[in-house]
Formats: sequence, structure tokens, C-alpha cells
Amino acid sequence: MVYRLTVFINMANNCYTIYKITGSQKAVKNLWDTLVSMGVNTECVSLSDLAEHYGIDYQSRQISVRGGLFFAEYESGENLLTLRTRTAWAGCHEFFWAVNEALGNEMNISYREKEPGSVIFRIHDEGEFFTQKCCV
Repeated sequence: MVYRLTVFINMANNCYTIYKITGSQKAVKNLWDTLVSMGVNTECVSLSDLAEHYGIDYQSRQISVRGGLFFAEYESGENLLTLRTRTAWAGCHEFFWAVNEALGNEMNISYREKEPGSVIFRIHDEGEFFTQKCCV
């Protein structure tokens, strides 16, 4: 009999967030097309590069862009964009709200963020994407 143990080690201060974005097809598709043009899913897309693309002055607005997108998937039939980010200390929700603002406030942004080193587990759900109540 063979037993396998898979260990997933999180380094302190890495926050992993899943975003589920819906809304107008124009806005959601714009964000998806932008991410594809930046090479998402073949390389990590820097949040600062995405901010520059949308003209977001994150420094003057004091919005954290420490981190990047390492996965994106667009389901056109449901007009649902799923993003996975790895950021420093916490999710970059203010950043995604600024992207939404740049796209005419036509998106609904839900997320689940986990940062085990600082014991952070938060859910903001504008749909029925995240049914978990806690993380053990």
C-alpha cells in the first residue's frame, strides 16, 4: 500500500484571493480582453501594469498593487470572469473597485480572500459564489 502526503506550504504575508466578476458584458469582456493581451495564464500579470493600462493613479489614491494575477478564466455564456491573485498581506479589493470605476461601474465583484499567516479569511459575495462560513 502506498500513502502519499501532499503538503501545501504558505509563506507568511501571501494572500490568495479568488474574484468572481459579473456585470455588463462590455465591461467584463473589456477586462478579459485586456488580461489576455497582457499574457494572463502564461505569466503573472502585475497589478501595477493593469493599473497603468486603465489610467489608475494608485500612488496618489494609496491603492495597493503589490502582487499579480496568476489565473483568469472567462465563461462567455454566463458572462463570468474568475481571477486568482497572490498579493501582499491582503487582497487588493480597492484596486479592483478602481478598475470597475474606470469601466463605468458596470461590474459586480465578489471575492474570497485567505492569508493563513495573518489568519485572514474574508468573503464578499454579490452572488452565490462562496458558501463557506469559515476556514479551518
